[in-house]
Order: sequence, then structure tokens, then C-alpha cells
Amino acid sequence: MILVLYSIDPQMARHIAFKSIRKDFPVRDEFNYCSFNMAVTTLNELADECNFLPLGTERKCILATDCAFLAKSKTKYKYQKDDGPEKLLEYCKSPNAFIDLYLLVHAEEVDEKNPIIKAVVNTGSVKGIPLPKPEEWVAYAVKYLSAKGSRIDNDAARELVARVDGDYGRFLNDLDKLACYANGEPISIKAVKMLITPKVEDDAFAMSNALTRGDVSKAMAIYKDLKSFGVDEIRLLNMLASQFFFMDEVRYLDAKGSSSYDIGRELSTSPKRVEVTLRNLYRVKPDSISRILEELYATEKAILTGSVSPEFGFTRFLANYSI
Repeated sequence: MILVLYSIDPQMARHIAFKSIRKDFPVRDEFNYCSFNMAVTTLNELADECNFLPLGTERKCILATDCAFLAKSKTKYKYQKDDGPEKLLEYCKSPNAFIDLYLLVHAEEVDEKNPIIKAVVNTGSVKGIPLPKPEEWVAYAVKYLSAKGSRIDNDAARELVARVDGDYGRFLNDLDKLACYANGEPISIKAVKMLITPKVEDDAFAMSNALTRGDVSKAMAIYKDLKSFGVDEIRLLNMLASQFFFMDEVRYLDAKGSSSYDIGRELSTSPKRVEVTLRNLYRVKPDSISRILEELYATEKAILTGSVSPEFGFTRFLANYSI
């Protein structure tokens, strides 16, 4: 069996794969299970493993993650030196019935013209794993916690979903955290706000978006929310600087004609985030980003030298912000 799973969230594809693997291989050892990260593994190594079934082993499972060579991309995939898709393609055309091969792709789409994908369509399956809709996340949280003996209302579940912001791996971890905290008791929205921290990187992104829209009050509200969790202003200044550097990189790649998906792959982020950034860039003057970075540096220097308090320095930066 060969199964290609692709998703914009790698944890989604991994979760689906492991759910199937645990069912078919409840007991895994070095003989019947192996995994490869294809960012550091050659296709020839993977193909060799696919053609090897240890003596005394009835079935074997192989998990290959980060299969970027199967993703749809504007630029041609570059294989490692002395490597290529030929051996793996031959295997995919005639796979071993006693070996289960999972190929996980971190991408919005796979390349349907790729010979390996064409082969797997005939001999296995190619499945896209879409991100759940917000209400599906909420329903899953309610069902999961109920199975753990706890109850969460929809408002509290929505707050949880908002805080994890599409991070599936973190969503599962935070559900377990809430279940342990509740110990069978109902979970309130207050408990969610107390236990589940906002994703600071995402809040920095949201803050930079608010600033580029000219919505300083929104940026200030995000900052006050982060302050309640003891966020460090120096860290937040550095994150904001990273966001504006990111905007500059997106502007550069967009000017070269790269698509949102290709920019996302180049900068290791989602196409959705790239598209939001591109929309915001229309409001930004060409020389504004370098000026804002200088202001962030000056604010950080003032705080570190003790000229201003961290809270006053950061608040002053937001109050004086202009794009």
C-alpha cells in the first residue's frame, strides 16, 4: 500500500498517518517500522528501504516526511547529488503488497504531473488533508474533552481555537493540558484564558498587520493582552522587527513574480500569511519599512540603556507609529 498525504499543516497529515499506522502496526520495532525525513534523506535510500523486507517480518511500514519533491511548485525541485526519482518511481509502479509506504507532503497541492504521483494514483492513493473549519475545531474539542470526562462549552472551546490559531499540534497538546487541569470538572472560558497562552509570534504578526492598517488602538489592545501574560517588551520588539523584515522579503519576492505558495515555501510559512502580508503592503510606502526598523532599534536601545521603562518605551513606539 502506498499513501500520499498532503496538507498545508504538516501536523494534520502526520496525525492522519499515525492514526492509520497505530491501527495496522500496534507493535512497532526496528524490523517492521522505519521513518525518514526526506529533507536529509535521498530518494535512493528510501527506494532501497522499500525493496527490503527483513526475514521473519510479515509486514513493514515506512513513513517518509517532508516529501517536497512531490509538492506543486513554480520552481523545479533540485535533487541531492547522485540522487533522483528513478528507483522510487519504479517501486511506486509495482509496490510490495506487504509494505505500507506513507509519503507526507507539506504543501497546499501536490504536482499531478510528477511521475511518482501519477504512479501512486494507479497503485495507491493520494489524499489532501484540508484544515478543519473553525466550528469543526470546536466540535472536536468538545468531543475530545468529553471522552476525557470533562465538559467545555462552545464559547470556551472557541477561545481555545482562537488561541492556537490553526496550529493542529498545539491544539492537541492544549486539549490534554485542559483535561489534566479540569480533572473531570467543567472548563470555563476563564480557565482557557488562564492556561492557554496566546501564540506570541502570531500576536506579533497580528500587531504588525494592525499597524500597517493604521489601527494603532488594535495594536495597543494586543499589547495589553500580551502584558497580562508577562510578555517581555524586548522580545516583542525583536518579533515586530522580524515581521517587518518578513514584509520586506515578501515585497522583494513578489516583485520577482513569485506566487504566494512559492513565497511561502521560500520563507517557510503559509501562503495565507503571505497573502495577508501582500494585502497590507499596498498601504506601505517603499521607504517606510526601513524607517520603522530604525524606530524599533531606537526603542530597544532606549529600554536596554535604562532611558525609559520597557512599558513606556513600547507604548511610546505604538503611539508615535506612522506608516
